[in-house]
Amino acid sequence: MKKLTYIWHDCFVYETEELIIIFDYWKDVTASTGDTPDFITHASESDKQVYVIVSHHHKDHYSKEIFGWSEIIPNIKYVLSKDVAKHARHILRSDSIYNGVKPPSDSVNVISKGESYSDQFLTIEAYGSTDIGNSYVVTVGEETIFHAGDLNAWIWKDESTPQEVDEAIADFKAILTDISDAHPEIGIAMFPVDSRIGSEYYTGARLFVRHIYVRHFFPMHFGLGTTSSEQQKYQRDAARVEKYANPSRGEYICLQSPYSAFIKYSKD
Repeated sequence: MKKLTYIWHDCFVYETEELIIIFDYWKDVTASTGDTPDFITHASESDKQVYVIVSHHHKDHYSKEIFGWSEIIPNIKYVLSKDVAKHARHILRSDSIYNGVKPPSDSVNVISKGESYSDQFLTIEAYGSTDIGNSYVVTVGEETIFHAGDLNAWIWKDESTPQEVDEAIADFKAILTDISDAHPEIGIAMFPVDSRIGSEYYTGARLFVRHIYVRHFFPMHFGLGTTSSEQQKYQRDAARVEKYANPSRGEYICLQSPYSAFIKYSKD
């Protein structure tokens, strides 16, 4: 059994019989302030290896709360981008005066574009981003999982010049080529579909699924609405898969309610 659970915005939890991977935790909108998220309680009660992967330190992708989980999950490992490690250096340095929870130094792994982390359960490869930090390809057995972080064609077309749009798309395609050269097919991909950037907000997703054969595509990065109606609009826009889906291949799955999940029971 393989399970992918949507938490909020860019945070997903991938789980198998042996491990749990938490991507880009920001917040759990179902939890009260100060409460431990349910998915962390579940992880702490299991004997599975737990990984926390962070693409970059923007506040909608990272929370220092993740380091406190080391108090209740002894078998936890962190894989962080270099900018996250710099941003959290007061937490990660054993000699700092920070009074909060510090994770064990041997549980923290920092990787940059072109580098990787590997152990007996998985391999995590860092690729570039069109913002800061990393995007990641994670290989678990025969399953290949991609989390984009903030990799996207951030073209803001209604506000940008044609030259700026062309340059943004060229930069994005260069990173896609790096990824597709190594991984022409990906089993699960989590990728931004964010209509805050205006018309043609789906360009990055559309290009991504035409460069790489994605079996199961999950839109993300639509949790930044400041009002209920705005939030609902971003979710509706992300779910308009006809704007970006490759009609010849792949499945497009819009998990939008916290703790909604996709489960695979057999290889496909």
